[in-house]
Amino acid sequence: MAIFEYTDTFDSPAAAVFALLTDLEARPTWIAGIFEVRVTPPGPAHLGTSYFEAGKFSGYKSERTMSVTEFEQDRILTLATEAEAPNLFRESYRIEPLSEGSCRVHFTVEISAPKVAEFFMRQQMKKDQPQQAERLKSVLASRT
Repeated sequence: MAIFEYTDTFDSPAAAVFALLTDLEARPTWIAGIFEVRVTPPGPAHLGTSYFEAGKFSGYKSERTMSVTEFEQDRILTLATEAEAPNLFRESYRIEPLSEGSCRVHFTVEISAPKVAEFFMRQQMKKDQPQQAERLKSVLASRT
């Protein structure tokens, strides 16, 4: 598994950041390339929520169904494909409160990919993860 990590500080309370992260239907507003999402059951994510997304990333069409496998209110959200999925994928958000109005978010993405593709994925993720964090901050700012 290729692992990509990024950490950023947000000038928003942990609860506000977590609320946006668990609003899976809002992911296209801060993750470029997603053009379709389905959340079952509708509403904020919780342990066991099923999430389907379709998109185009780095020129390749992608579709995957994930479930919320880890959930700790205002602290941890993890989405992962089923273990028998052809392309394993796991993304996790760990929130560390710094004060009442700020927090640090640790973004981790794990992807099963051939070694030869890892180099190119690593280059793309070095650009994508900071851009996603900035878009997430922008969406948070527009909600307040």
